[in-house]
Amino acid sequence: MDNYVSKTKKFISELEKEKAYIDFVNYKNIVDRDVDLKSKLELYMKKRFEIQVDTNYGAYNSYENLLVLNKEYKDLLAEPLVQKYLKAELEFSKLMQDVFDEISRSVPLDLSFLK
Repeated sequence: MDNYVSKTKKFISELEKEKAYIDFVNYKNIVDRDVDLKSKLELYMKKRFEIQVDTNYGAYNSYENLLVLNKEYKDLLAEPLVQKYLKAELEFSKLMQDVFDEISRSVPLDLSFLK
């Protein structure tokens, strides 16, 4: 057990050197220093996430809901720091998705019950 834990820690150390990770952490730290901005951004992200989850549960108006949400938060989304943070978050999320996809392809789990 210690072997895979140590290899995982080594992998995490390598992951922390990736530009996507570094950018995400740096922009997150900057946003975290501005309590008001952080609060607004978290509320936006929560609403965006809820819309995305609703899509997975059969909601068909998610695109329209996202347009309405983005219009409601247009001032926030126009801020350069917010744009950079969201871009960094997206790039890091893609990196993590690639990692998860590779693991799931390599491990023979039967997930057919999720269909």
